[in-house]
Amino acid sequence: MQKITDLQFQSILEQDDISDIHFVWVNFSNHNFSFKIFSSCHFEKCNLSNVVLKNTTLNDVTFINCKILGLKFSDMSKLLSHFQFHDSQLSLCTFFGLNLKGTIFQDCKILECNFTNAYLENAVFEYCDLEKSIFLWCNFKNANLIWSHSFSINPENNKLHKTKFSREYCEGLLHHLDIKLN
Repeated sequence: MQKITDLQFQSILEQDDISDIHFVWVNFSNHNFSFKIFSSCHFEKCNLSNVVLKNTTLNDVTFINCKILGLKFSDMSKLLSHFQFHDSQLSLCTFFGLNLKGTIFQDCKILECNFTNAYLENAVFEYCDLEKSIFLWCNFKNANLIWSHSFSINPENNKLHKTKFSREYCEGLLHHLDIKLN
């Protein structure tokens, strides 16, 4: 895998198919990734604020310790997109209607993101802060939210079949009832 830093990434982004690249400390703020295909790539310690993802494919892409602000993942190509996030901060991102089956979000801050109508079967939200993120009409079948916190998930508006939660943080399943736990 070729390692690319902030000084080298412009020539790589001129390509439509980008494979086996490890981007490190690259500031992609406000760049346009439209119609690009990223395969087997890693983004590490990158700033991906306000990147345009229209018809972009992220196939086997990993984000590690990245800042991801305002991305509309729902604008991506729906074919072959599979990605994961580790130790990253996602804020104000949209995953509306996406098939996120098996997607991994580990040790992430996922703040004010919209997962409305997302298919989250077998997804992993492990040790994540989900403050003010929207989960409406989602399928969480066999999803893992162990040790994730600050979420608000209404069981009446989401499918939670065999979904895993930590006892310590399950109050997020009761917010819609407007009750207080002590």
